[in-house]
Amino acid sequence: MESTVLCADIGTTSLKAGLIDAKGEVAAVSQQNFHKPDDAHAALAWLPALCTAVQEMTSAEKKDISAICISGNGPTIVSEDGTTLLWNADIPSVDIYGTPAEKSLFIPRLAAFRKMFPSQWNSSGYIYSGPEFLIHQLCGSSLTILPEARYTESYWSETQLLSVSIPSGKLPPFVPIAYNAGNTTPEITGQLDLPHDVPIFCGGPDFVAAMIGTNSLTPGKMYDCAGSSEGVNLCTAAPVIQQGIRPLPSVIPELWNAAVLQTESGRLFVNFKKIVEAIEECSVSYGELISMSISNPDSDGFEILELVANNMKRSVKTLLDAAKKNNISVTFPVIVTGGQAKNEQWMQMKCNYTGVPLAVCNCPDAELIGDAVSAQTGLGTYSSIRKAADAIVKITKIYTPEHAE
Repeated sequence: MESTVLCADIGTTSLKAGLIDAKGEVAAVSQQNFHKPDDAHAALAWLPALCTAVQEMTSAEKKDISAICISGNGPTIVSEDGTTLLWNADIPSVDIYGTPAEKSLFIPRLAAFRKMFPSQWNSSGYIYSGPEFLIHQLCGSSLTILPEARYTESYWSETQLLSVSIPSGKLPPFVPIAYNAGNTTPEITGQLDLPHDVPIFCGGPDFVAAMIGTNSLTPGKMYDCAGSSEGVNLCTAAPVIQQGIRPLPSVIPELWNAAVLQTESGRLFVNFKKIVEAIEECSVSYGELISMSISNPDSDGFEILELVANNMKRSVKTLLDAAKKNNISVTFPVIVTGGQAKNEQWMQMKCNYTGVPLAVCNCPDAELIGDAVSAQTGLGTYSSIRKAADAIVKITKIYTPEHAE
């Protein structure tokens, strides 16, 4: 039997989980929506959501789980008592301009957390990032997942922390992707109803898990993280320096990632769904609402879908223009991951608007595939993340433009 990994990705509004084996076969998936995703203790909902997801999946698929891998949104900050500052929450201004800390994605939020929740900051031995808090709950280890050594400046260095008077001892040490954090504690083994304890592997931030899970690990490959927020990404051989593009290292040491980000995307439609349900006084599925919206171009729903599609169109164009300028040959299709990848009508609409082929992998939430790749690498099934991704990631559906918008 192929070793099966329980993969879990912590999103902004839900936790997704899947049982995925070493060949990329997806035995079961589950999505658990958070009742209060913006709550100040949102992180305390993550472990119960994982337990519920496991109950749902293993009732249908009695497979032996040989490992667990966790990824999630960031830069989310969590204290030991579960006080949570989500990556997209509004924060008070923090004066770091002109200091070494200004290049960090995490330090402004760490400083804001200290300002907003002083007692929680002071009483916590460690302050965690998002997925690392859940890993700590599962196995007791305290760590921070650094996707690749070049990410240090985007996370934190001792010099950067010193410049804003944050003690480095407050933050868990760095470990790499696919790191074995330790085995589930007896209590967690029981809560997850596992026959024995299993190792916990580090999947890292969700966009890196998506990078791995779409196998966007060679120059020219493109992927779109399309959930509550959205980011279109291009793998490059050198950093792309251009207004509107965020250059970050790839998880592969010699490569880079160019990203165009939209902080509001699918969440706009989530909020619209809540309004419709309040008016109608009944629940409406996303499939029904998307279908109704697309069939009525004068509706508010269509306007939101069109806005999201046009934003993706602009993001793709920005990256294609940058690719041309930098002599990068783009490889199609663009692989889409996240909630938006699960609806064929929405995918086709986005495909028509962007004018380029789009695709979905063996799991629409490719972050889960990325977790499977990381865990199988950590288990030693494959010798590298690249080789594991080549074996596990599979394109299952390709959308081609029906007409240009």
